[in-house]
Amino acid sequence: MKKGETFDFNKAVSREIDIKELMSLLKVDIAKFWSWGAENFRNYQNKALIFKVNGHHFKDAIVITLNSSDLFDVYYVNRQTEIVDMDTDIYFDDLVDRIDKRIEYISDYNS
Repeated sequence: MKKGETFDFNKAVSREIDIKELMSLLKVDIAKFWSWGAENFRNYQNKALIFKVNGHHFKDAIVITLNSSDLFDVYYVNRQTEIVDMDTDIYFDDLVDRIDKRIEYISDYNS
């Protein structure tokens, strides 16, 4: 899938994901997590985590999936289900920082 296309779960999802473990991973840096204004978490058939954010740079839905390489793909989706941006092949230890840089990070602040 590409930017500007309508998000399609059948194309995006390739592996099952442990949603509980993913939520724990997202909360490792709880201050960053809270800064996203994350809410309305939904588990899509144990294959994707969908939630709404209210960040400084992005204020719509995020969809996180696990690809066939066991790496995360993150889709930033607007209300019309159009892909605004995407970040693919993310290692687990970089997931929170990559999401934060896209939706909230302000370079004038110290990390």
